[in-house]
Amino acid sequence: MNKQELYQELSAAITKRKHVSLVTITRAARKEMIGKRMLLFSQEEIYPETGIDRTLVLKLAELCFPFFREQITRSAVLYGKDDPITVFHEVFAPPPHLIIAGAGHVAEPVAHMAKMLRFYTTVVDDRPEFARQGRFPSSDDVRCQSFHSYFQSVPLNEFTYVLLVTRGHQFDVLSLQQLLSRNEKPAYIGMIGSRRRIAGVFEQLRTDFPDESFSHLYTPVGLDIGAETPEEIAVSIFAEILAVKNRKSGAPLSSTIRELAKTGFHERRKRKR
Repeated sequence: MNKQELYQELSAAITKRKHVSLVTITRAARKEMIGKRMLLFSQEEIYPETGIDRTLVLKLAELCFPFFREQITRSAVLYGKDDPITVFHEVFAPPPHLIIAGAGHVAEPVAHMAKMLRFYTTVVDDRPEFARQGRFPSSDDVRCQSFHSYFQSVPLNEFTYVLLVTRGHQFDVLSLQQLLSRNEKPAYIGMIGSRRRIAGVFEQLRTDFPDESFSHLYTPVGLDIGAETPEEIAVSIFAEILAVKNRKSGAPLSSTIRELAKTGFHERRKRKR
Protein backbone atom coordinates (compact mmCIF):
# COMPACT_ATOMS: atom_id res chain seq x y z
CA MET A 1 0.00 0.00 0.00
CA ASN A 2 1.09 3.58 -0.54
CA LYS A 3 1.61 6.09 2.27
CA GLN A 4 -1.88 7.58 2.01
CA GLU A 5 -3.54 4.15 2.15
CA LEU A 6 -1.40 3.24 5.13
CA TYR A 7 -2.50 6.31 7.08
CA GLN A 8 -6.13 5.67 6.15
CA GLU A 9 -5.77 2.14 7.55
CA LEU A 10 -4.18 3.56 10.71
CA SER A 11 -6.98 6.11 11.12
CA ALA A 12 -9.63 3.41 10.70
CA ALA A 13 -7.92 1.21 13.30
CA ILE A 14 -7.83 4.04 15.83
CA THR A 15 -11.52 4.81 15.21
CA LYS A 16 -12.43 1.15 15.71
CA ARG A 17 -10.29 0.98 18.89
CA LYS A 18 -7.95 -1.66 17.49
CA HIS A 19 -4.51 -2.28 18.93
CA VAL A 20 -2.04 -1.11 16.28
CA SER A 21 1.50 0.24 16.05
CA LEU A 22 3.34 2.21 13.38
CA VAL A 23 6.88 1.13 12.55
CA THR A 24 9.01 3.74 10.73
CA ILE A 25 12.51 3.17 9.35
CA THR A 26 14.61 6.08 10.60
CA ARG A 27 18.12 4.95 9.60
CA ALA A 28 19.30 2.62 6.85
CA ALA A 29 22.21 2.26 4.44
CA ARG A 30 19.80 2.53 1.52
CA LYS A 31 18.54 6.11 1.69
CA GLU A 32 15.32 5.28 -0.17
CA MET A 33 14.27 3.07 2.77
CA ILE A 34 14.36 5.91 5.29
CA GLY A 35 10.80 7.00 6.11
CA LYS A 36 9.21 3.74 4.94
CA ARG A 37 6.49 2.54 7.29
CA MET A 38 4.41 -0.48 8.16
CA LEU A 39 1.44 -1.17 10.41
CA LEU A 40 1.58 -3.95 12.96
CA PHE A 41 -1.71 -5.44 14.21
CA SER A 42 -0.23 -8.75 15.34
CA GLN A 43 2.78 -10.88 14.51
CA GLU A 44 0.86 -12.23 11.51
CA GLU A 45 -1.21 -9.21 10.48
CA ILE A 46 1.20 -6.67 8.97
CA TYR A 47 0.59 -3.95 6.39
CA PRO A 48 3.85 -2.65 4.88
CA GLU A 49 4.26 0.38 2.68
CA THR A 50 5.25 -0.35 -0.91
CA GLY A 51 9.02 -0.71 -1.23
CA ILE A 52 9.76 -2.90 1.81
CA ASP A 53 10.51 -6.47 0.77
CA ARG A 54 8.74 -9.35 2.51
CA THR A 55 11.85 -10.70 4.24
CA LEU A 56 12.58 -7.35 5.85
CA VAL A 57 8.92 -6.94 6.84
CA LEU A 58 8.99 -10.24 8.75
CA LYS A 59 12.29 -9.41 10.46
CA LEU A 60 11.02 -5.99 11.56
CA ALA A 61 7.78 -7.53 12.81
CA GLU A 62 9.73 -10.07 14.86
CA LEU A 63 11.91 -7.28 16.27
CA CYS A 64 9.00 -5.03 17.21
CA PHE A 65 6.37 -7.52 18.34
CA PRO A 66 7.62 -7.69 21.97
CA PHE A 67 7.21 -3.88 22.15
CA PHE A 68 3.80 -4.17 20.51
CA ARG A 69 2.70 -6.75 23.07
CA GLU A 70 3.92 -4.64 26.00
CA GLN A 71 2.66 -1.35 24.49
CA ILE A 72 6.10 0.26 24.44
CA THR A 73 6.95 3.16 22.14
CA ARG A 74 10.69 3.14 21.46
CA SER A 75 13.48 2.90 18.91
CA ALA A 76 15.07 -0.42 18.02
CA VAL A 77 17.89 -1.65 15.80
CA LEU A 78 17.75 -4.63 13.47
CA TYR A 79 21.16 -6.28 13.08
CA GLY A 80 21.92 -8.82 10.39
CA LYS A 81 24.22 -9.62 7.50
CA ASP A 82 23.59 -6.20 5.99
CA ASP A 83 24.03 -2.81 7.62
CA PRO A 84 21.86 -2.25 10.72
CA ILE A 85 18.44 -0.67 10.30
CA THR A 86 16.99 1.61 12.97
CA VAL A 87 13.22 1.85 13.37
CA PHE A 88 10.85 3.78 15.59
CA HIS A 89 8.00 1.71 16.98
CA GLU A 90 5.01 3.91 17.93
CA VAL A 91 2.08 2.39 19.82
CA PHE A 92 -1.51 3.46 19.17
CA ALA A 93 -3.16 1.53 21.96
CA PRO A 94 -6.95 1.72 22.30
CA PRO A 95 -8.35 2.93 25.61
CA PRO A 96 -9.17 0.08 27.97
CA HIS A 97 -12.78 -1.06 27.58
CA LEU A 98 -14.90 -1.43 30.71
CA ILE A 99 -18.14 -3.38 30.30
CA ILE A 100 -20.60 -2.91 33.14
CA ALA A 101 -23.26 -5.61 33.11
CA GLY A 102 -26.15 -4.27 35.14
CA ALA A 103 -27.35 -0.67 35.29
CA GLY A 104 -28.25 -0.43 38.96
CA HIS A 105 -27.13 1.93 41.71
CA VAL A 106 -23.52 0.68 41.85
CA ALA A 107 -23.08 0.98 38.08
CA GLU A 108 -23.65 4.75 38.07
CA PRO A 109 -20.60 5.85 40.13
CA VAL A 110 -18.47 3.13 38.49
CA ALA A 111 -19.35 4.47 35.03
CA HIS A 112 -18.63 8.04 36.14
CA MET A 113 -15.24 7.02 37.55
CA ALA A 114 -14.43 5.07 34.39
CA LYS A 115 -14.77 8.23 32.32
CA MET A 116 -12.46 10.10 34.69
CA LEU A 117 -9.88 7.33 34.24
CA ARG A 118 -10.24 7.39 30.43
CA PHE A 119 -11.83 3.99 29.97
CA TYR A 120 -14.15 3.42 27.03
CA THR A 121 -17.28 2.41 28.92
CA THR A 122 -20.23 0.25 27.91
CA VAL A 123 -23.24 -0.28 30.16
CA VAL A 124 -25.56 -3.15 29.28
CA ASP A 125 -28.90 -4.09 30.85
CA ASP A 126 -32.06 -5.71 29.53
CA ARG A 127 -34.38 -3.23 31.29
CA PRO A 128 -35.27 -0.17 29.17
CA GLU A 129 -35.97 1.97 32.22
CA PHE A 130 -32.39 1.39 33.44
CA ALA A 131 -30.40 1.15 30.19
CA ARG A 132 -30.77 4.81 29.26
CA GLN A 133 -28.13 7.32 28.23
CA GLY A 134 -29.74 9.79 30.62
CA ARG A 135 -28.73 7.60 33.57
CA PHE A 136 -25.20 7.23 32.23
CA PRO A 137 -24.35 10.51 30.45
CA SER A 138 -20.59 9.95 30.70
CA SER A 139 -20.68 6.43 29.20
CA ASP A 140 -19.69 5.88 25.59
CA ASP A 141 -22.21 3.13 24.89
CA VAL A 142 -25.42 2.17 26.70
CA ARG A 143 -27.08 -1.02 25.47
CA CYS A 144 -30.57 -2.30 26.20
CA GLN A 145 -29.84 -5.95 25.47
CA SER A 146 -29.84 -9.31 27.22
CA PHE A 147 -26.56 -10.21 28.90
CA HIS A 148 -26.57 -13.57 27.15
CA SER A 149 -26.73 -12.13 23.63
CA TYR A 150 -24.32 -9.27 24.37
CA PHE A 151 -21.54 -11.46 25.72
CA GLN A 152 -21.95 -13.91 22.85
CA SER A 153 -20.44 -11.49 20.35
CA VAL A 154 -18.78 -8.51 22.07
CA PRO A 155 -15.05 -8.33 21.19
CA LEU A 156 -12.85 -9.43 24.09
CA ASN A 157 -9.11 -8.98 24.51
CA GLU A 158 -6.41 -8.08 27.03
CA PHE A 159 -7.76 -4.50 27.15
CA THR A 160 -11.27 -5.57 28.16
CA TYR A 161 -12.48 -5.38 31.76
CA VAL A 162 -15.88 -6.84 32.66
CA LEU A 163 -17.83 -5.95 35.78
CA LEU A 164 -20.89 -8.02 36.68
CA VAL A 165 -23.26 -6.03 38.91
CA THR A 166 -26.49 -7.61 37.72
CA ARG A 167 -29.69 -7.86 39.75
CA GLY A 168 -29.51 -11.61 40.39
CA HIS A 169 -27.16 -14.57 40.39
CA GLN A 170 -29.01 -16.15 37.45
CA PHE A 171 -27.86 -13.25 35.27
CA ASP A 172 -24.30 -13.66 36.56
CA VAL A 173 -24.44 -17.31 35.54
CA LEU A 174 -25.76 -16.49 32.07
CA SER A 175 -23.05 -13.87 31.57
CA LEU A 176 -20.25 -16.08 32.84
CA GLN A 177 -21.36 -19.04 30.73
CA GLN A 178 -20.83 -16.91 27.66
CA LEU A 179 -17.62 -15.26 28.84
CA LEU A 180 -15.94 -18.46 30.01
CA SER A 181 -16.82 -20.37 26.85
CA ARG A 182 -15.20 -17.78 24.57
CA ASN A 183 -11.73 -18.36 23.14
CA GLU A 184 -10.97 -14.68 23.63
CA LYS A 185 -10.41 -13.75 27.26
CA PRO A 186 -10.76 -10.38 28.97
CA ALA A 187 -8.08 -9.10 31.32
CA TYR A 188 -10.52 -9.01 34.21
CA ILE A 189 -13.95 -10.25 35.22
CA GLY A 190 -15.25 -8.87 38.50
CA MET A 191 -18.48 -10.08 40.09
CA ILE A 192 -20.26 -8.41 42.98
CA GLY A 193 -22.23 -10.45 45.48
CA SER A 194 -22.53 -12.02 48.89
CA ARG A 195 -20.79 -15.30 49.76
CA ARG A 196 -24.07 -17.13 49.31
CA ARG A 197 -24.64 -15.62 45.87
CA ILE A 198 -21.06 -16.35 44.78
CA ALA A 199 -21.30 -19.94 46.03
CA GLY A 200 -24.51 -20.42 44.04
CA VAL A 201 -22.86 -19.13 40.86
CA PHE A 202 -19.81 -21.36 41.24
CA GLU A 203 -21.95 -24.39 42.00
CA GLN A 204 -23.73 -23.99 38.67
CA LEU A 205 -20.57 -23.33 36.66
CA ARG A 206 -18.03 -25.81 38.01
CA THR A 207 -19.62 -28.81 36.30
CA ASP A 208 -19.11 -27.17 32.87
CA PHE A 209 -15.78 -25.36 33.27
CA PRO A 210 -12.37 -26.45 34.64
CA ASP A 211 -10.78 -24.54 37.51
CA GLU A 212 -8.34 -22.69 35.23
CA SER A 213 -11.31 -21.02 33.50
CA PHE A 214 -11.77 -18.88 36.60
CA SER A 215 -8.24 -17.41 36.63
CA HIS A 216 -9.47 -13.97 35.53
CA LEU A 217 -12.53 -13.95 37.81
CA TYR A 218 -12.37 -11.66 40.84
CA THR A 219 -15.13 -12.18 43.37
CA PRO A 220 -16.12 -10.69 45.72
CA VAL A 221 -15.14 -7.74 43.60
CA GLY A 222 -12.90 -4.92 44.83
CA LEU A 223 -10.23 -4.28 47.45
CA ASP A 224 -11.03 -4.43 51.15
CA ILE A 225 -11.39 -0.78 52.17
CA GLY A 226 -14.63 -1.19 54.13
CA ALA A 227 -16.74 0.24 51.30
CA GLU A 228 -20.45 0.58 52.02
CA THR A 229 -21.99 3.28 49.82
CA PRO A 230 -22.21 2.89 46.01
CA GLU A 231 -19.52 5.54 45.63
CA GLU A 232 -17.18 3.80 48.07
CA ILE A 233 -17.83 0.47 46.36
CA ALA A 234 -16.92 2.10 43.03
CA VAL A 235 -13.58 3.23 44.50
CA SER A 236 -12.93 -0.29 45.82
CA ILE A 237 -13.76 -1.85 42.45
CA PHE A 238 -11.63 0.53 40.44
CA ALA A 239 -8.69 0.16 42.81
CA GLU A 240 -8.73 -3.55 41.98
CA ILE A 241 -9.19 -2.99 38.23
CA LEU A 242 -6.22 -0.60 38.15
CA ALA A 243 -4.10 -3.03 40.17
CA VAL A 244 -4.83 -5.75 37.57
CA LYS A 245 -4.33 -3.37 34.64
CA ASN A 246 -1.02 -2.06 35.97
CA ARG A 247 0.12 -5.45 37.31
CA LYS A 248 0.44 -4.23 40.88
CA SER A 249 -0.44 -5.89 44.18
CA GLY A 250 -2.87 -3.28 45.46
CA ALA A 251 -1.03 -3.26 48.81
CA PRO A 252 -0.46 0.08 50.61
CA LEU A 253 2.66 1.84 49.36
CA SER A 254 3.66 2.48 52.97
CA SER A 255 3.93 -1.25 53.71
CA THR A 256 7.17 -1.60 51.73
CA ILE A 257 9.01 1.14 53.60
CA ARG A 258 7.49 0.92 57.07
CA GLU A 259 10.54 -0.81 58.55
CA LEU A 260 12.89 1.63 56.83
CA ALA A 261 10.93 4.48 58.34
CA LYS A 262 11.66 3.02 61.80
CA THR A 263 15.38 2.42 61.30
CA GLY A 264 16.95 3.08 57.93
CA PHE A 265 15.83 6.66 57.50
CA HIS A 266 17.27 7.65 60.90
CA GLU A 267 20.57 5.96 60.08
CA ARG A 268 20.84 7.78 56.77
CA ARG A 269 20.20 11.13 58.41
CA LYS A 270 22.94 10.42 60.98
CA ARG A 271 25.45 9.67 58.24
CA LYS A 272 24.71 12.98 56.51
CA ARG A 273 25.49 14.87 59.71
